Amino acid sequence: MQDFKKIEEDMLKFWEDNDIYLKSKKNNAKGKKFYFLQGPPYTSGKLHIGHAWNNSMKDIAMRYFRLKGYDVWDRAGYDMHGLPTENKVQKDMNLKDKDAIINFGLDKFAIRCKEFSFNGAKQMNLDLLRLGIWMDFENAYMPITNDFISGEWLLFKEAWKQKRLYKGKKVMSWCGSCETSLAKHELEYETLKEDSIFLKFKVNKKQNEYLVIWTTTPWTILYNLAVMVNPDLYYVKAEVETEKGKEVWIVAKDLAFVFITGLLGYKFETLETFLGEKLEGLSYEHPLHEELKKEYADLKKRCPNVHTVLLSKQYVDTSAGSGLVHCAPGCGPEDYEVGRAYNIEAFNSLDEKGVLTSGKFNGWVAKKDDKKFIEYFKNNGCLITETEVEHEYAHCWRCHNPIVFRTTEQWFLKIEDLIPEILEYNKKIKWEPKSSKDSYESWISNLRDNGVTRQRFWGTPAPIWECSCGYVEVIGSKDELKEKAIDDLPDDLHKPWIDEVKIKCSKCGKIIERILDVLDVWLDSGTVSWNCLYYPDKKDLFEKYFPADLILEATEQTRLWFSMLQICSAIMFKKPCYVGAYNHGMIFDFEGTKMSKSLGNIISPYEVVDKFSSDILRYYICETTAGENINFNWETIKQKQRNLIVFQNMANYLLQLKNSEGLESGELGIEEKYILSRLNSAVKKVTFLFEAYKFDETITELEKLLLDISRVYIKMTRDKSLESPGIVYNTLKDVYVKAIQMFATICPLFCESIWQSLRSVDIVSEESVHLTTWPKYDEKLINEEIEKEFVGVMKIIELGLGQRDKAQVGLKWPLGKADVICDVNLDEEIVGLISKQLNVKTIDYSQGKEISVKLDLTMTKDLEEEGFAREIMRKVQSMRKDAGLNRNDRIRLYLKFEVDLKRWKNMIAERCGTVEINFGAETLDKGSSVVGDIKGKKFILGIEKINK
Repeated sequence: MQDFKKIEEDMLKFWEDNDIYLKSKKNNAKGKKFYFLQGPPYTSGKLHIGHAWNNSMKDIAMRYFRLKGYDVWDRAGYDMHGLPTENKVQKDMNLKDKDAIINFGLDKFAIRCKEFSFNGAKQMNLDLLRLGIWMDFENAYMPITNDFISGEWLLFKEAWKQKRLYKGKKVMSWCGSCETSLAKHELEYETLKEDSIFLKFKVNKKQNEYLVIWTTTPWTILYNLAVMVNPDLYYVKAEVETEKGKEVWIVAKDLAFVFITGLLGYKFETLETFLGEKLEGLSYEHPLHEELKKEYADLKKRCPNVHTVLLSKQYVDTSAGSGLVHCAPGCGPEDYEVGRAYNIEAFNSLDEKGVLTSGKFNGWVAKKDDKKFIEYFKNNGCLITETEVEHEYAHCWRCHNPIVFRTTEQWFLKIEDLIPEILEYNKKIKWEPKSSKDSYESWISNLRDNGVTRQRFWGTPAPIWECSCGYVEVIGSKDELKEKAIDDLPDDLHKPWIDEVKIKCSKCGKIIERILDVLDVWLDSGTVSWNCLYYPDKKDLFEKYFPADLILEATEQTRLWFSMLQICSAIMFKKPCYVGAYNHGMIFDFEGTKMSKSLGNIISPYEVVDKFSSDILRYYICETTAGENINFNWETIKQKQRNLIVFQNMANYLLQLKNSEGLESGELGIEEKYILSRLNSAVKKVTFLFEAYKFDETITELEKLLLDISRVYIKMTRDKSLESPGIVYNTLKDVYVKAIQMFATICPLFCESIWQSLRSVDIVSEESVHLTTWPKYDEKLINEEIEKEFVGVMKIIELGLGQRDKAQVGLKWPLGKADVICDVNLDEEIVGLISKQLNVKTIDYSQGKEISVKLDLTMTKDLEEEGFAREIMRKVQSMRKDAGLNRNDRIRLYLKFEVDLKRWKNMIAERCGTVEINFGAETLDKGSSVVGDIKGKKFILGIEKINK
């Protein structure tokens, strides 16, 4: 068994010792540009299987373009700011919350975050190199550097100039655990089973008349300020017979029976039917009016429409519930929007930890204490019933806890008016798979102004200095801040040091400070399209490479990084920052379950590399269809390993052929014409696939080509290699070398080892397979007719061999005849080829609609003798191999056998490289010998090398 792991380690050292990567860069320095933009992974310090897939796929793409002579911009880069780093350092330092961080010291915390980020990047550089990934790791972009921060500030300066940066009070998704606001793209949705409730709100000035509402977030009832109905839906007043007596409930007509009778089992009578518009302005008594009397009274004074019915076509339907929707403008963007239309302000008293601070509910935790609220409503008398529902609920992308909503003041980027422009960009992008284009378009179409400030510590500082007089100064670079700062700038622009930098207000002359917020971490990665090119310091690089030719990430990034990149570019440059995008899927365990530490089903890339190799991992995983998920399968990995062994054996065979005598070229046979056609067809198709960004499909095509070389050409020309070794050698050399050049994009280390073995005997001359050029195809050598015929040939051979297996007649044993029907016309040479492969003397061939084969299994004496002779030859070849002999070594053969094989002497001599056969010899003074039997016929067999 090949030690692929050891081979890879040797090849990595070869690359390093000989600067192969740098030589590749130098060779292509004057080539056409190809800008690959690296999507930054978080510097967690350890690669997961998704990292391996993602970066291997990127490497495959870049290796192709390097072989095509492109000057590939391949700067590596990382995400280092934000909650992922903060949470890890918090955990390591046992810091429970933000207060604990402040008490620990923001300076010490920032230093620890920086150390963690740098150490993680260093480790990931090494691990990616081990996977055979070629990128400019030495100059990887890092958002924690002052230059990167300065480049990000440039975006904010431009947004401020365009009046796209504004401060506003809005309802934001909020993580109580992380104590910060979250943007739409920072939410992950999980399916939850939890309690939903139906409540009754008493209509004012009515006896026993109620509005019935339904909600899946009981905690938000505290902040209910209205009830929404659809003006175009019909509603009813239903007199319901409850355990407490008759009550009148207002519900949607279409849901009345389902809810009242179906769910509750109550009888009811419809008293009145009317359109929802009739309910507008109807006032009700909040079920918690006694508990929050002062708060509600103050709100009512400012907003007369508080605790009345509002109309909304957009957010009310009859898909579930009662047809009346509880509206809390301080607890959701939709509610906020409807409330604002009726001049109702947002009401929400949650603190940063998601804890309520109102009245007797002070200290209750939003979402977490839903059951306490339900129990309170039950005792209060407003609860009608509770039911379990399964629904999608937003969670924090980092800590994975359910989010809540909080009304908070933040800074926003105005982007909604950019939607048409970004959608126009999308029409010109080369997407793979095509479905990603639609997903991206759907996401962009629903963009909302993006909240960009966060109330955390480790992030790019918001470059906003705000004066009490109302004047705002937005800084666009480190140099600009240096000019305006009263004192010298700190060496590090992070918090808390940047917080000490003060400037003079340009309006009133006061000394002003920076706002304390940091920026949304996604803006780090959103600005890499120019930060990666050292813009604005090196505008020549920007002019040469921008926009990126390719970005490549998992499907989830369609709505995340892909959209953020174009938003930032639209603001900065009014043009797209990338023109090509590829999505791969996600990887699950073998049962299709998401990998997680809690389930113990995580498969580490390090585990796969240790058991097999990095090339086998990328060969396996990168073949997955674009955009589709994959269930990890060890058996498929083992099959890929077996394929590499086949590909290695082909190299060994080529090396053996090179040692043959008489390597002159000759007339090509049908086998050569076929395999040369297959090669050139494959080069043509794989080139097209790479250019179309169908990277996954290239692997399948190259695998098929290499297997065809082995299973078709080499297999069919075994005998020919003895008779005309030059034809076979030169053909195999041509097709195999070019196949390995292409396959080097997939398995770069394995193919490098192949290349070096061929180079050691002057079959190839270039120092590295990765310093060669991509093969060109010759249209004249492509013969679709021959390739089509060979499909039929292989099917015929497969059927014939199947019949042999069923009859237990080995291939070494010749048969007299085969009747063959094929769906394409086969010329005489191909029929002869089939005869050799099936080891039959004659073939009766005819053309028909379906392929069929019928072997004559009659075994004559002559056929049997030839079969014995072939079995002896197989054993001789095995002995030659065991003795370490090459093809040109000649031997003396000694054979004592119960079957007389003298008439086959010439065939044995020719096939086995013998110059003398001694029949009847029982002993052998030199060499090696074996004793055995074939079909019960005993033999003694010996070979002796003849020294020239």
